[in-house]
Amino acid sequence: MNTFQYIKGKLFCDQIPLDDLASEFGTPLYVYSAERLRENVTHVQAAYAKLNPLICYAVKANENLALLQIFNEKGLGFDVVSGGELHRARRAGANPNRIVFAGVGKTDAELILALQEKINKISVESADELYALDRLAGELNHRPSVLLRLNPDVAPDTHRHILTGNAESKFGISLDVAHELRKHDWKNLDLCGVHFHIGSQIPDPTSISATLDIVLGFLEACPPSWDTLDMGGGFPVGYENERVVNSFADFAKVAANRLARFPRPLNLIIEPGRSLIADTGALLLTVQASKETGAYQTVIVDGGMNTLLRPALYDAHHHVLPLQETNKDTYPTHLAGPVCESTDYLARDRQLPELSRNDKLAVMTTGAYGYSMASHYNARPLPAEVLVDGDSYQLIRRREKHEDLDGLDLHI
Repeated sequence: MNTFQYIKGKLFCDQIPLDDLASEFGTPLYVYSAERLRENVTHVQAAYAKLNPLICYAVKANENLALLQIFNEKGLGFDVVSGGELHRARRAGANPNRIVFAGVGKTDAELILALQEKINKISVESADELYALDRLAGELNHRPSVLLRLNPDVAPDTHRHILTGNAESKFGISLDVAHELRKHDWKNLDLCGVHFHIGSQIPDPTSISATLDIVLGFLEACPPSWDTLDMGGGFPVGYENERVVNSFADFAKVAANRLARFPRPLNLIIEPGRSLIADTGALLLTVQASKETGAYQTVIVDGGMNTLLRPALYDAHHHVLPLQETNKDTYPTHLAGPVCESTDYLARDRQLPELSRNDKLAVMTTGAYGYSMASHYNARPLPAEVLVDGDSYQLIRRREKHEDLDGLDLHI
């Protein structure tokens, strides 16, 4: 299914013209396709069907309740990394037994919440956290199922800001420390397996295969009661409008081949996030000004790094399309936001037609880490979100107003 396409010169999301949504709801505006989201879920479920894992959507990618409810309806669990994400998953109707909690800096309050909710698994990322969880579990008289998140010292070929499994990373527990922790007598914890996640945008399954060799070697030294393997996520998304070479099925095949040589069956968990939601979304923007800056047309739009942080944070690439198709000549263009920062660019050195005030653009593949990383910087209200479902649509988060910025202030 081609979710975003031009039809008679207008850019559509499924059966809805995007300029109609921009006119009705204003910009900046995030738009998502429910049909594409369901299709992505179906693809990962089919690819991993023979391994029968618990598939947990990584809530950090996008935590809108309407989207979480679709994931829940499709039978997915949820991977959360904060107490707030656990709260959002539960508000969306998630069964606690289908929630896993990772995250490198869990507070006592967050661990207590996880214990009280009696979620499926807690992935522990340090010795200090494990001792704290043991103490709190004893106080609450609840014995949770616990995974050790291992740091296998594997670095896939991806951006350094989204590496999480190399030795210098803050995430996970080194193998030496993990071996010591597994030998301890944990009176209030059921240590039952391991977790790994080596990064995002993993280009191919090679690094997953190498990681499985290390992690399964650790599990072979553990007793049979250690029966769970959480393989994390990191599946790639084509941000530059290219086809992703390696699919869910390619990653599943590598996992299945390696697990077939393990001496006992394991309960598997996988945690796709951006790969399920990124290509469902587009960010609609309105041109405020266009001017010549050296050899470039620099176009200023009404959303910037406060609305979509990824380009400023990672030098991330997002394809940019006009809402109205044109055959006009194109020019080297920088797309910049309104924020008072020199890094506030959404796209650099693109070929776009001559643009004027009130023209509309779509920044593509923004369903993941778009709204979830947005901020109030420069005291700018957060944008609205709309969900398209075939030939219908609904507002799933209203646009903030200036007075919403005052909501938590304690006035003197």
